[in-house]
Amino acid sequence: MIVRRLWHTLPGYLSRRLWGEVMIQRNYCEEAGARSDGLMIVSVLFIAAFTYIAFTTNPVYTGVGVGDRAPELEGQVFNGNTWTDYSLSDNIDPMWQEGDGGTWTMVEFMDTNCGYCKKVAQDEFPTQQSRWLGLDATRSTPANVSVEFLAVSIMLWDENTQGKEYGRSVIEQFRSDYGHNFPYMDVQDNSHQSDWGGLGTPTYFLVAPNGIIEYATPEADQGYSIWDAMEDKIPRGG
Repeated sequence: MIVRRLWHTLPGYLSRRLWGEVMIQRNYCEEAGARSDGLMIVSVLFIAAFTYIAFTTNPVYTGVGVGDRAPELEGQVFNGNTWTDYSLSDNIDPMWQEGDGGTWTMVEFMDTNCGYCKKVAQDEFPTQQSRWLGLDATRSTPANVSVEFLAVSIMLWDENTQGKEYGRSVIEQFRSDYGHNFPYMDVQDNSHQSDWGGLGTPTYFLVAPNGIIEYATPEADQGYSIWDAMEDKIPRGG
C-alpha cells in the first residue's frame, strides 16, 4: 500500500522538482542575459563617446615650432616695482577662434649680457612698445584684443665668467636702462630648457590667444622679423 502510494506520487514530485530546477536555470539565464545586455550597452556608449571625441578634437603637439602649442612659462616677473608671479597660461583660451578677442603674447628670450639683446633693447623696443602696448598704442587693434610683451632673462654664460653679471638686480637695471615698460621674467637658472630647449638670444615667439605659436625665430624666413609677424597676424581695429 505504501509502495503503491509512493509510486503514484513520485512522478508528480519529480515533475515539480524538475520544473523548479528549470525555472531556477531560467532565472539564472535571464539574469546573466540582463548583465550581458547592460555591459554591451555601456560598451557601445563608451565606443561612441570615444569616437565622437576623436573626430571632433584636434590634438596639437606641444613644442616650440609654428603651429605647436606653446609650453608653459611660469615664474617671477619684475613689473617695474615688485617681483610677482606670472603664468603664460593666464593669457590662453583653448576655445579661442580666429575673430574672437583675446591676448596676443610676444615672448623674447634674452640675456642681459648679450650684445645683440642690448642693441634691440635700445633700438627697437622703445618704438615697438609704444606701438603695441597700453591704451595709447599707435597700432590699432579691436577693442577686445590686447597685446603683451614678456622678456625672459636666461643665462648663456656661467655666472662665474669674468665680465658677465647675473641676478635679479641686473635684470631690474637692464629693464630700467632701456626704459622698457613690460615685465621681465627671471629664468636665469635655465629651467626653461626642459620645455623650450636650448635657445640662443634673442629668440622671439608670437603666441596667439589659443596658445598656438604663430611665429618662431628659428623657423622664420631671413628678414622676416617678429614685428613683421605681429603686423600680419594680429587683427586691426576698425
